[in-house]
Amino acid sequence: MTYYLSPSSLNLYLDCPRCFWFAMVKNVKRPSGPMSSIPIKMDSIIKSYYNRYRGGILPPMLKGQVKGRLAVGMPVTLRYEPLNGVFLQGRPDDYVEQNNENVVVLDNKTSSKAPQEIHPSYRTQLDSYTYLLMRNGYKTIPKAYVAYFFPGESDLHKGMNMTCNVIEVCTDPNRIENLLRKAVKVLYGSVPNPGRFCRYCEWTRSLTNLSKGS
Repeated sequence: MTYYLSPSSLNLYLDCPRCFWFAMVKNVKRPSGPMSSIPIKMDSIIKSYYNRYRGGILPPMLKGQVKGRLAVGMPVTLRYEPLNGVFLQGRPDDYVEQNNENVVVLDNKTSSKAPQEIHPSYRTQLDSYTYLLMRNGYKTIPKAYVAYFFPGESDLHKGMNMTCNVIEVCTDPNRIENLLRKAVKVLYGSVPNPGRFCRYCEWTRSLTNLSKGS
């Protein structure tokens, strides 16, 4: 059997090995609600904006916050097979080529305001991208950029004022190497015990208890 892992599935493993096992081995995923279309539209707008400056000067909203220029010719998907039948793959939003020819990832996020710190799930995502760049033979360093786009106060009839705040992140590709080993061990093992703090496992336990009582 072939497994395709991603930064989101590694985050799922960190959150609950049991939910991870069911999602990857049995294709039984956690319940989810409808997804907002606004972030998808914003992603399209940001990429179109970037493409106007690709290979040349930095987009004005990134100037002074990012070192280098938007890279040209990079793959949409990065993929690596750490073990026969197990792949890790990711799709960075963009890449920055620095003056020393290192390539690092630029990831875009939409937010209501500038964040104080990076969410732990984003760190797994960025660590994975650096790991994939290294494993695919790209010249890179353990660093990534996160560009947060958020709205400012404005007269809406004149257009929405958008602000961009970029955070430079030190990444840890070795952490992903360790995570992969642990995740693969779970994949090829028996179903893990319910997660102690997993609300989805708690929900299924509640249903089971109700069924037994009926």
